[in-house]
Amino acid sequence: MIAAYMMKVVMVSVIFLMLGVGLRTAFGQVIEAARQVRLIGLGVLANFVVIPVLIYLSLVWLPLTSDVKIGIMLMAAAPIAPMAPPFVGMARGNVAFAVGLMTIVALLSVPLTPLILDFALPKSTEGVDLDSMQIIKTLLIAQLIPISVGMAIRQLSPKWAERLLKFVPKIGQFGLIVGVGLLLAKDTKQILALGLLPHLVLVLMVIGSIFIGDWMLIGETDDKRRSLAVSTAIRNVPLAFLIAGENFPDTVVAPVTLLFGVFTMVFSVAYGKLKDRQVFSKGGTA
Repeated sequence: MIAAYMMKVVMVSVIFLMLGVGLRTAFGQVIEAARQVRLIGLGVLANFVVIPVLIYLSLVWLPLTSDVKIGIMLMAAAPIAPMAPPFVGMARGNVAFAVGLMTIVALLSVPLTPLILDFALPKSTEGVDLDSMQIIKTLLIAQLIPISVGMAIRQLSPKWAERLLKFVPKIGQFGLIVGVGLLLAKDTKQILALGLLPHLVLVLMVIGSIFIGDWMLIGETDDKRRSLAVSTAIRNVPLAFLIAGENFPDTVVAPVTLLFGVFTMVFSVAYGKLKDRQVFSKGGTA
């Protein structure tokens, strides 16, 4: 009962977060980002192809339980969380590029996330019966509709968008912290019982995601490389968690997505600090 209530809190929080993304994103920003065809294309490729394929292939050979594999694959199929831009900012990446990419990826997630999961889960988890229509419904309600509404408000009345931005994202952040925090506390025993290997695999996959995002933009400016590295690592934990709760209740799938999310945030901050140290040691500026 408590878990179901917390799931509703998470769902409402995600809606507020995505509404906030739309409120701060003008249609012109998305169009401008879309015009950077090569960079956006590489970002989409990294998030919807490279990361899911590599994680899928890794899971085929790793001796993990089905539930752990499902949780990891959900994260692989749910790219770029609404909280990614602040972490991009902390890593001194290009926030405008991150916001544009995130918005485009969020829109593409509606058809592509269910497609990735339909392909990956049955083959990697011993025949999971996945409710694709429920996932599409979740994506529409939690991502596409609030982003679209927010962008429409931004376009029609920038003043109202600015007023709403003073509290809408804060409500989402507060609700998410409370909901996820309580769920983490509830699932602490399950997380600890996972054992060392799942924790190690999650850490390596997060580090690998950061490296791939950075590597995909070799030759571009440092701020764009940082932006894609962090954006690629910060998977959409709230969305993956909602899908887990609705499709795989009473399993360790949801706790695995939460644990993955914690590692993504910790290592994204560490990546930014490491890049700053490298720049400093070379006598340059970040």
